[in-house]
Formats: sequence, C-alpha cells, structure tokens
Amino acid sequence: MENFYLVLIKKDGTIVHNIFATSHKDLISKYLTANDIQKKDYLLASFSPIEKHRLDDVDNYALINAGMYYPDWFAGEIKEQVITDLKNIIKSMIVRGRKKLLLHEGVILTNKTIIEEAKHCKIFGMYDESLIEVLDDTSEVMIMTDDARIEEMFDSSKIIEMYGFSKVHKMKDYSKIIKMYGQARVGEMYNHSNIGVLKGDANIMEMHEESHADRLKHMSRVDEMHDFSTIEELWDWSVVEKMFDHSRITYMDEDSKVLEMYGDSIIDHMYGNAIVERLYENSLVRKLNDKAQILSKEL
Repeated sequence: MENFYLVLIKKDGTIVHNIFATSHKDLISKYLTANDIQKKDYLLASFSPIEKHRLDDVDNYALINAGMYYPDWFAGEIKEQVITDLKNIIKSMIVRGRKKLLLHEGVILTNKTIIEEAKHCKIFGMYDESLIEVLDDTSEVMIMTDDARIEEMFDSSKIIEMYGFSKVHKMKDYSKIIKMYGQARVGEMYNHSNIGVLKGDANIMEMHEESHADRLKHMSRVDEMHDFSTIEELWDWSVVEKMFDHSRITYMDEDSKVLEMYGDSIIDHMYGNAIVERLYENSLVRKLNDKAQILSKEL
C-alpha cells in the first residue's frame, strides 16, 4: 500500500511518525526543528509489508529508504533497534476481539475483530471477516479483504481498496470507495457518494443524488442510479437498471443490458447482445452492435 508506513529516523535512533501523515513533509513540518532540518541528521523511509504480505504480518515488513543511500550512522545496534521499534509500532496498531469504540486511532483489524463504531479513524487494513458496524465522520479505510464488512458509513468516510468478498452496506453523505476487486459488493450509496473501479463480480445496488461510478468490469451489476449519476465503462455481462435525471452511460460490452433511462440520459457504445429498454425525454444512444435492441425511445 502506497505511503505505508511513513517515518523519519533521527541520528539517535528516535522514530518520528504519525498515523495521519500523508507525506514525509508532514512529519518534518510538525516534528523537526529548524536545527534538525539544517543538519539533515535524519532518514526518510517507510516501513511496509513485503509484496503480497498482509499489514498484520509484522515479521515480513521491510524498511524502504526514500533517499538515494543510507547514512553511515544507520548501522549496527541503531539499525537493529530501529527495526525492533518499528515492528512494535505496527503491532500496537493491530486490534483483535470486540471494541465498542475506536476514536482518533490508526488500526489494523484481524481475526474476526468487531468494532461497534469508529470515529475519526484510519483503518489501514481489515482482514479475516473483521466487521465495523458504523464508520463515522472522516474515518478512512485503506484495505478491505477476506470477507471484511462495514455495515454503515456516514459523513466523509472513504474506502481506498476492497478485495475478496468484502462488503459495504449503506454509504451516506460524502462517502467514497476507490477500487473494488474480487466479489466485493456495495449496497445503498447516497448524496455525493463516488465509486471508482469495480472488478470481478462486484455489484452496486442503489446510488442516489449525485453518485458517480467509473469502470465496472466482468459481471458487475448496477441497480438504481438517480439524479446526476454517471457510469462509464461496463464490461462483460454488466447489467444496469433504472437510471434517472441526468444519468449517463458510456461504453457497455458483451451481454450488457440497460432498463429504463430518463431525463437527459446518454448511452455511448453498446456491444454484444446488449438491450436497451425505455429511453425517454432527451436521451441519446450511439452505436448499438451485434444483436443489440432499443425498445421504446423518445427523441
């Protein structure tokens, strides 16, 4: 995962870090003095899992230097102690069991952990059927996999990556999902919700208001998109039903099918055995190939 886990290592072995830092500049600006910056007696690095290993697999982490070379002082006992301390930092983020509330924390959930509510949190990873019942405020989930589940998301909550059989039910306000893989599924997205990249057997059920979806692939299916919803690129056996207001679809492949589009809806590119039923108002369709059909159309 990009930018996990960003650290500054000082010459005396002190590790400077913050779960909410999105760049080394954040750490420098907040924690280093003008004298520290002038001397440059620190190392910029990240402590991340080796490729294909999980965030909770602490023994398979590697220190990655963000610079061109390691300073001479970073060797021997200092290096060994830094690695040990970094592992302990990651271990302290791992949460197991049941927790009533996570508040302003950065965590990794594993082993069927249940979180009743998370507020102002950064969830770096969710594994092994972990569950968050309510994800509130500006909380953010970086990785979901292995049947991990979120029941409700509110306010500005955001998910970056979803794998496996991960599921989300009810996303509200400014919630956003970026990247869903495998058989991930989202149910009910409201307000300004936004999803980017859905692969495998991913499904989206009900997106309202100004919801936006980009690139649904394989056997993806979308039901109920309203208001200013926009979909681009539906592949393979994709099916879209009920798009209203200013909805727009661009590019549908294979056996794609659209039922009911209203408002100023526009469809561009339909292939395979695609079928469009009921296009009203100022709707426009371009390129219907193979056995594609349009049943009922106005303008």
